[in-house]
Amino acid sequence: MGQSNEAIQAAAETVARHGSFIRAVIRFQAASKLDEEDLFQEFYLALIRRPIPADVRNVKSFLYRAVLNHVIDAMRRDKYYRHFLKKYAREARISVHNPGARNAFIEAEKGKMIAYCVRHLRERQAQAFVLRYRDNYDIEEIAQEMRVAQRTVSRYLSEGLRRLQSVWAVE
Repeated sequence: MGQSNEAIQAAAETVARHGSFIRAVIRFQAASKLDEEDLFQEFYLALIRRPIPADVRNVKSFLYRAVLNHVIDAMRRDKYYRHFLKKYAREARISVHNPGARNAFIEAEKGKMIAYCVRHLRERQAQAFVLRYRDNYDIEEIAQEMRVAQRTVSRYLSEGLRRLQSVWAVE
């Protein structure tokens, strides 16, 4: 019990002294404000589990490397988790991108609008458009699904949107 009280005290002192530095490193690496706070709390707990060794001379340098490794590991865990979740959903035929009708009327209208748009697009543009706006895929996922580069997906979407703008300008 004395060991954990000492570890908690050491972690608290480290955060008191270097908390703004730790947050700055996390902020630079984190994808969102929510991720930033979660990563900070997780790092604090990591400091309790593994305090800074007594022989460390440059604490900021040590903290920088430790925070960076912590963020990279957390991002890697999240990526693998999402990958396996999507793989499971695909095998179970569950959509992780369109989790059900939040509002039947809005979903029906959205479907009609997407069908209208798709009629005015070329085949590959329409496929990318549907994956992006109906199924809520991100660019990387669309590229994997269509077996093309991410730049190609971006081009399909931007050309498709320009095409729709020109159609709407005429109507």
